[in-house]
Amino acid sequence: GVTMKSDSTHIASVGLLLPASAPAWLPRNAGPLSSHWDLSLNVWRTPDSDGGRRTFTQFAGLYVWRYSIGGKASPWFLDLGLGASLFDQVYTTRTRRFSTAFQFTEALGIGYIFGSGDAYEVSLRTQHVSNGGFKKPNPGEDVIRLRFAVRF
Repeated sequence: GVTMKSDSTHIASVGLLLPASAPAWLPRNAGPLSSHWDLSLNVWRTPDSDGGRRTFTQFAGLYVWRYSIGGKASPWFLDLGLGASLFDQVYTTRTRRFSTAFQFTEALGIGYIFGSGDAYEVSLRTQHVSNGGFKKPNPGEDVIRLRFAVRF
């Protein structure tokens, strides 16, 4: 992934998608809707003030609602995720500085499932990371991610 506001921050991730039960308040006739946990370990590399690069490690967990576009048999889907993350240190670039290592995160994505037994999926996701305004400054970051997942 890459950030959209700061100068050349790149993000590499490895994660795990775990099935989740539908919330009790969701009616059984809500349509082609499912949910899962999206847990990831992320490394952010950003330029620092002295011309070098700085590395940050982030653990993130999101609860994701997935809507199958065109019904349950369709390979296309939309994801909406809400969660939290924790950096190993306060994220800082040449132009931006978070005030806390703890951050909330929201994600919106579109994707496609393919392969034998629906073994693979690829998606494009936009994600926002910020502390929700509980401490200033709160510049936040917006991230674009290309994701690839394999079922096993």
